[in-house]
Amino acid sequence: MSEKYPHVLSKSRFVSGVQCAKKLFLELNQKELKPAISASQQAVFDQGHRIGKMAQDLYPNGIDLTSLTHFDYTDAIDNTLNEMRKKTPVLYEAAFYNNEVLSVLDILLHDANGNIHAIEVKSSGSLNDYYITDASLQYWVMANAGHAPETFSILNINTNYKKNGPIDLKDFFKITDITKTVIAKQAWISENIEQLKLILKGSEVPVKEIGKHCSDPFQCDFKSHCWGNLLDPDKIFNIYGGGKKMWDLYHDGITYLADIPENYKLNHRQICQVNGQKTGASYIDKKNIATFINKAVYPLHFFDFETINTIVPVLNGTKPFQQVGFQYSLHILNNMNEEPIHKEFLANENDFSNIQAKNPRQAMIDQMKADFGETGSIVAYKADFEMGIIKKLAEDFPNDKIFLESLITRFIDLLDVFSNAWYYLPVMGKSASIKDVLPTLVPHLTYKGLNINNGELASKTFASMVEGNYVGNLNDTRNDLLAYCKLDTLAMFEIWKVLNNEIKI
Repeated sequence: MSEKYPHVLSKSRFVSGVQCAKKLFLELNQKELKPAISASQQAVFDQGHRIGKMAQDLYPNGIDLTSLTHFDYTDAIDNTLNEMRKKTPVLYEAAFYNNEVLSVLDILLHDANGNIHAIEVKSSGSLNDYYITDASLQYWVMANAGHAPETFSILNINTNYKKNGPIDLKDFFKITDITKTVIAKQAWISENIEQLKLILKGSEVPVKEIGKHCSDPFQCDFKSHCWGNLLDPDKIFNIYGGGKKMWDLYHDGITYLADIPENYKLNHRQICQVNGQKTGASYIDKKNIATFINKAVYPLHFFDFETINTIVPVLNGTKPFQQVGFQYSLHILNNMNEEPIHKEFLANENDFSNIQAKNPRQAMIDQMKADFGETGSIVAYKADFEMGIIKKLAEDFPNDKIFLESLITRFIDLLDVFSNAWYYLPVMGKSASIKDVLPTLVPHLTYKGLNINNGELASKTFASMVEGNYVGNLNDTRNDLLAYCKLDTLAMFEIWKVLNNEIKI
């Protein structure tokens, strides 16, 4: 910490403290309790850094005041004060300090009259409440340091932006003036600053009961520490679709699923889970399973998409955060006495940036036309996802709309069997995910050992290939993607076989 500018609070610490004072205390005093940053968290940080750099390109030729260290901001604060005296038109990462509170602003502008305009950059398409908290703290520091902004704005993503050639930064970003809102919160900011500073200067961990704040607005890094064995599978916080019920039970002194009273109102799925904990009972509703199985029309098409949903669109005609299909797997089953036929598609990553190549989404549609017959049910797991991708394709490719919309009418959702607990085994716990159902019903089939073994990793891997920053053997990785997606639809087929055999017993 800087001897010249010793800070107790920063904007990130303040937001943490508002969420939970205990969380803030542990972050500063018991960091070893935090889990290591996951690959998905790091990817979010990397995306945010990229968006920040793009925002700087929207306001070019600024002076970068980024501190040389992450613990002593003396250089950044002194350099900022120097540039403020000169009223430098554009500053990046300007640092301000007041009364043990530090603020680092993404972009600062001086207009022709010397007025200050503060801009915070967010890699989101919405204006979240904690953005206001963050900005209000920064306004407090700047104002009390003698540099009150004329305006304070949030610069974030325009979700209606559609890529057409190079990214148009003026259309990609949208800016919202929140000056009146942050000024209105200044008294609240002052009050909370003093409270949090007192807590941090103390030696005792604040007493704070667990609650909904543990996940709002962020999943707390110290949840496993504070919750302990309450996260175990036999506890009420693992009840399927728990919501308000689990908190009501907890506050009534009930922590074990098996201790939930017989007369407590639960839905069927929850009853199955509780009974599984109490007695080890399974539940198999052959009638509903048979109805589900028998409504299917052969040939069956077990189908699964893989998608990317980058903040910055990577393909013309797509928007920020849009789920863009790049791969599918299809197992076609003509009847239960035969083995399924496998079809697959994986886009060429180079075609996303090559305007001379066929649009990868069009290439996917064309192969779907060749792979899908005109009849037969399409079986997916959480079918709304696949249907949503196809609906968007139908919207964006009107020449193929009739074909694509005809596919949508053929879907049935294998998830229904397990989310409705028509087939339930205690080992499934609260999950109806295919990743948990598969090892229960088809233990010989596993995702373990695959280099790519989940959809998030598949998505991030292919996105990095498209963006040209993937490190590794591209051919091997393409094979890994194909192997993963193929297993998803093979898993559906194997689960279908188990269900089909169940109703014959």
